[in-house]
Amino acid sequence: MRPNRDLSDRIAGLLAQHSGLVLALTLAVTALLVIPLVTLEADDASQDPRGEVFELRDEINDRFVSGVHFVPFIIESRSGDALTQPVLLELYRNEVRLKDMDARGELAPDGLPVQPYLFTSFDVDRNLPFHGAFTIADAVQAVLVELGTTLEQATEDQVKLAVHYVMAAPETSELRNRLSSSATSRRRSVDGAEIDYWVSPAFTFTVLADNERLGGGGFEIAVRNDPKVNDKERFNRNVQSVLRGEQDRFSLWGLAIDANLETEEEGRQAGLFIMLTVVGAVLIVGLSLRSYWATAMTGAGLGILMIWLKGISNLVGIKGGLIIELIVPIAMISLGVDFAVHALRRYQEERGAGYPARRALHVGAAGILGALVMAMLSDGVAFLSNASSGIEAVIHFGLAAAVATFSSFVVLGLVVPAAMMRIDELRGVAGEGSQSPAKRFGAFVASIGAATLAGTGVILLVAVSEIAGVVVLAGMVLGMLVAPAVWLVLAARRRQSVGGSVREWIVDRPVGAGASSVVEALVMAVAGHRIVVIVVAAAMTAAAVLYASRLDATLDVKDFFDGSSDFVVGLDKVDEHIGQAGGEAGIVYIRGDLADPVALVSIDGFIRRLADSPSVARHADGSPGIGSRTVLTLLERVVASEYARRRVEAETGVAISDLDEDGLPDSRTQIAAAYAFMTRHGVPLDERTQVYTVGQVRATLFHDPSGASQDITRLTVEIPGTREQAKIAAARDDIVRELAFFDGVESIARVGLTGSPFTRQAQLDATTRALQTSIPIAAAGAFVLLLVAIRSIRYAVVTIIPVGLVVAWLYGLMYLTGFSLNFVTATIGAVSIGVGIDFSIHLMLRFREELARRENSDEALRYAARGTGVALAASAASSIVGFGIMGFSPMPMFSSYGILTALMIFLALAASLLVLPSLLLVVSERRGNAKR
Repeated sequence: MRPNRDLSDRIAGLLAQHSGLVLALTLAVTALLVIPLVTLEADDASQDPRGEVFELRDEINDRFVSGVHFVPFIIESRSGDALTQPVLLELYRNEVRLKDMDARGELAPDGLPVQPYLFTSFDVDRNLPFHGAFTIADAVQAVLVELGTTLEQATEDQVKLAVHYVMAAPETSELRNRLSSSATSRRRSVDGAEIDYWVSPAFTFTVLADNERLGGGGFEIAVRNDPKVNDKERFNRNVQSVLRGEQDRFSLWGLAIDANLETEEEGRQAGLFIMLTVVGAVLIVGLSLRSYWATAMTGAGLGILMIWLKGISNLVGIKGGLIIELIVPIAMISLGVDFAVHALRRYQEERGAGYPARRALHVGAAGILGALVMAMLSDGVAFLSNASSGIEAVIHFGLAAAVATFSSFVVLGLVVPAAMMRIDELRGVAGEGSQSPAKRFGAFVASIGAATLAGTGVILLVAVSEIAGVVVLAGMVLGMLVAPAVWLVLAARRRQSVGGSVREWIVDRPVGAGASSVVEALVMAVAGHRIVVIVVAAAMTAAAVLYASRLDATLDVKDFFDGSSDFVVGLDKVDEHIGQAGGEAGIVYIRGDLADPVALVSIDGFIRRLADSPSVARHADGSPGIGSRTVLTLLERVVASEYARRRVEAETGVAISDLDEDGLPDSRTQIAAAYAFMTRHGVPLDERTQVYTVGQVRATLFHDPSGASQDITRLTVEIPGTREQAKIAAARDDIVRELAFFDGVESIARVGLTGSPFTRQAQLDATTRALQTSIPIAAAGAFVLLLVAIRSIRYAVVTIIPVGLVVAWLYGLMYLTGFSLNFVTATIGAVSIGVGIDFSIHLMLRFREELARRENSDEALRYAARGTGVALAASAASSIVGFGIMGFSPMPMFSSYGILTALMIFLALAASLLVLPSLLLVVSERRGNAKR
């Protein structure tokens, strides 16, 4: 260890001797990193692991482009029955207004052309076209017109009679599937006629828009930075606003129509709490060190850290995204504060021992540098262990966190104490100033101002505008650091020129011994019962591991969005009113020679088998939740239309026949001709009406007339209850088993399953595997690093043990408190390793340092607790307060992160101050017989 100490001493000497150059270089590097920060933009990292479900999804997105954009809604009556004249009339009026506004281009979202966007489609059951939407209100209005009245004039009984006809007629009976699962009907006499008297508290409907006019592409329900998706979400909200109207008789919600906009809005609300997290952490640093300058410098250091993180990340090509661009900076607050507190506290210790400022920096830095370097390297190993995950977003999270760790070490571990030394030198020349209440109050107010500016700059930088964030942080440095420093310089010159005493206008209070006594007493009292402590910790950890093993990986929207938001409430209403009668869409992929009649027969057989699956939704009328538009229905509509058959023959020279009356063309040649025609012209009903547009056909069937590529089709399957991951897994297993039906069908080359429920499940499975893999890798890497650095197996082992305790305790408590494992909470596992190893390294190295010059290990622990133990408590307190504030954020994603991070840091502190000391005493070679 001697060469390392000599190296630390030389580096510390250079830092003290050339502190001005260090500060100037830091500012120069920061200014240069602003350039890539504001000029380069990172691509979003994918959250998808490798796997068939993602390969099939990507191929479907490439091959099938829908011409229709779907905007689903659910409407709930305020009176308990949505099938009444007031509710249906209000909705019908809002629909009319919607179509009128669309005709004038008033639904256009900002940034897109002012033009109509609603789509004219064809109702295959009624054999009639409709524009934008066809709801129960439309169907009832049509029946009432036939009865000689309208929704405006109809009585309640007339409306119920019309509802009866709608639900009974074959061409509109499908609307029964739109009713709430709690809908009821009973026989009742109305105007002398026995009818089914329907009552339903809610029903659903869908508005159709022209996807190409809205920018094309798919509409994935995911949080990502895609202008096309944002345009569609703004359009969705415009439609929702019109359909809601006054909502006198009903409430209406869009169903997952605005995930990105909701994230943006809730994120803005959460921004205040993220800012307060920085403010709280920085203020506690200043309070624990009793120094305005520590407050201002730590705040400025965190701001510079964020500039380095984002600037270096953009420069080296680290990808972005929600986790990387927002969670990494937030997570690094705790590590940055940790570096600052330990470095400043050690410097203050040496100042308290009587050293002048420059010598105190030299001695303090030499003593703490080894621990800071070890903490930086172990943190880097912990974060880089995420490279084993195979998930791009997790890998780049690890890379970005490693960059942040290095930046924290340099900026907050080296530069901030060097700056503090320079300030102390100026203060020594200018005069320390009196400890008057007015000046203490001035320091308090100035600390709040510095912390607030730092927090504002950080949140602007990471979440709003890089330029605005840089400007605020620059203003903070100039106003809260440079200006007071210049005052000190001028004060010193005046004192030298005119004599007398010129007092400082902001005064730090001397660091007292109260906190040191408390921490020292606690550590020594607990360590006096080391065997009991070790046994209790082992028992607690065993129980925590048991609970942690039961922790489920889930991805419910309530984990991310405010439970009272329209986004969440709408989905809750679906669960309440639809239940097993509907669900999220899964997609069955089928590729092969689909012109082969055998292939079509096998697809029909598979659909029939799937209809009996317990994992597939069952509509109110008993029909399975399988998309009505399939390759089979496309062909059936061609065969059923004489006009379409004539068009196919005129286009391809092949006559379509159905001699066996199965609804499909009779031969391979006829099927291929129908495919070639419909993928170019759609499926016509007559000269004026399209049953299926080209876009709708191509959203169901991919056909290459040249034969260079095989045909591909997809089937949409509704999976109920997908907010529970267990139901997704069961549905996946059931459908995959049914896909075995295609085994042995030579014309079917490949089948598979994808869709958002199954991609989400695969993401969570991969996250769990990544966590299970990265934590042992991180622990092993940190252990090897410690072993090489300190050359002691026993000290390396006891230093790693608290890290395992923290991880086990954290995930065990997550299970007990109802938290789940997802992308955001999984990152806390990586951060917990970094924080845990930092705390352990600092205390272990300080203990060994003191052991080398004390009479026995108990005395060594006492002095380590008095110095480093207090720094650990101060670092932990600042982070716990900061992240505890974030726990009040209205956005559950940030609230959960704040609560769990605060809990994790508390556990890391407990493991370091309560368990590690006992382990250190057990493995140390004590000299003398200390009293316990």
